Amino acid sequence: MINGNIEGLKEFLLNQLNELYEIKIEKGKLIDAEIVKFIAEISNKINREINLAIDRNGNIVEISIGDSSSVNLPPITVYERRLSGIRIIHTHPGGNPHLSSVDISALIKLKLDCIISIGVSEIGVTGYEIAFCNIVNEELTYEKQFLKEIENFQYLEKVKEIEEYLKKRNVVEDDTEYAILVGIDDEESLEELKELAYACDLKVVGRFFQKRKKVDPLFLIGSGKIQELALNIQIQRANLLIFDEELSGLQLKCIEEATGCKVIDRTTLILEIFARRAKTREAKLQVELAQLKYRSNRLIGFGVTMSRLGGGVGTKGPGEKKLEIDRRLIRKNITILKDELEAIRKVRNTQREKREESGIPRVSLVGYTNVGKSTLRNILVDLYPSDKTLKKEEVLSKDMLFATLDTTTRTVALKDKRIISLTDTVGFIKKLPHDLVESFKSTLEEVIFSDLILHVADISAADVIEQIDSVEKVLDELKCLDKAKILVLNKIDKAREENLDIESRIEEIKEKYHNYSLIFTSAVSKENLDDLMDLIKDNLASKSHSCTLLIPYSNTDISAMLHRNAIVKSEEYINEGIRIEAILNEREYNLCKAYIIEEN
Repeated sequence: MINGNIEGLKEFLLNQLNELYEIKIEKGKLIDAEIVKFIAEISNKINREINLAIDRNGNIVEISIGDSSSVNLPPITVYERRLSGIRIIHTHPGGNPHLSSVDISALIKLKLDCIISIGVSEIGVTGYEIAFCNIVNEELTYEKQFLKEIENFQYLEKVKEIEEYLKKRNVVEDDTEYAILVGIDDEESLEELKELAYACDLKVVGRFFQKRKKVDPLFLIGSGKIQELALNIQIQRANLLIFDEELSGLQLKCIEEATGCKVIDRTTLILEIFARRAKTREAKLQVELAQLKYRSNRLIGFGVTMSRLGGGVGTKGPGEKKLEIDRRLIRKNITILKDELEAIRKVRNTQREKREESGIPRVSLVGYTNVGKSTLRNILVDLYPSDKTLKKEEVLSKDMLFATLDTTTRTVALKDKRIISLTDTVGFIKKLPHDLVESFKSTLEEVIFSDLILHVADISAADVIEQIDSVEKVLDELKCLDKAKILVLNKIDKAREENLDIESRIEEIKEKYHNYSLIFTSAVSKENLDDLMDLIKDNLASKSHSCTLLIPYSNTDISAMLHRNAIVKSEEYINEGIRIEAILNEREYNLCKAYIIEEN
């Protein structure tokens, strides 16, 4: 019985493949040359992968057919201290003989004796690649090599060697993703990419940098460099390539095929971090929307999972239907997510309108990721609480990119007793994906409607000016550049500890952003936080009312509230009640209108 994707195949072809079950391969031999030639011809003719599962006795235990880029494997029993006893031999239509990242994953997960790929094209077999399980530092990994011919290749000795090791030692499967970073921009950008990889719990084992003015449309770094990179992957034993530039669907497909390694780009990595960090329903929806928008234009690029489309006349079949179904489903899901986010946005607008009615000034913290916004927010809420009876609540602040995703708003008391709302927002980054900015616009609306923006920057960072510029670009997208802004140069304590010469940076910042109010702070050592609060007070237009109020003795809670939240100039106890002269903020003025007897 032939399993898998047999739709549209003629019966005589299936009968020919069925006859392979009657052939027994000589023990110790990988496969017969005649069988290789036969499955290569059929695979090329039907443009689908053909997969043979063979046991150690030389019996073909299953034959299955996939599509142009993938095939399902048969159920295989996995043992703890030995290999499965099954070797997989499969074709790669299109001529690429290299094993893919999915092939390698199947080898390790199923503990196959070995896995072999056969590249096939119009000219016949283009080459073979074989991979075995291997043990390095008590962890199960792999080794692979390119072969010119496989009929006489002795594989059993290698299999027995690995099994002997498995019996003696407690070998664990290595699920770690080992990444090589690839860039064409600059080394600093690769350093940031490393931090992004760390935030996603990936282990970086190497870097590959090439300065290019013109990007290669197929391989980004050029066909020669991609071969050099493929060799680097084997040397470093990497199983993941992370490109610092956004890759097209075609580039993803071509690089994966050329290297046999899983490939992602900077945008995919950022989206993955956002997906892991999102806590609220809104943040999760926003991330999912950005992911779907990104994938919708790159279906062809997910070689081993989504590529189904053959080019040219006469190739329209199940593959094209699958691709169209995928696109339609993505479009449908995008519409559903947009509707859900619109409903959440309406709720957020209602909450904002209530804050506007209260007259509370709105201040937003913005800035590059990992500059200390959340730490600063936590310490300001702690040191200058609007209500000391409320339980202390903190947002996650950690030395990691994108530790904060969910927008949080809390109130803080200024020295003139005015209450302000302080909103912490998601951090920005260079090359921030446009789809992500679009998806998070409902969250970033808090910045759009702010009365004052605190732009927090890390003065200890070597590229602080570039970071400030990146944030300014996003603020420009949000049309917020005309708002009152304070540039908060944070982590001044770190700059001093590291003996950094920051004078030239400061001069350049002052010259470039001369329209900003400027202050140096440290959220950790609490340096200059009083001065920051004064600066916030001075930058917020004060709507104050000098009033005389008469509070009945039955409403002494109003008197206590005024002492907390207003500037009380005098207080007198008379027969009718408590006569208070005070300067009220907009919020207290609206609350106490009923008690005002005179307004100056």
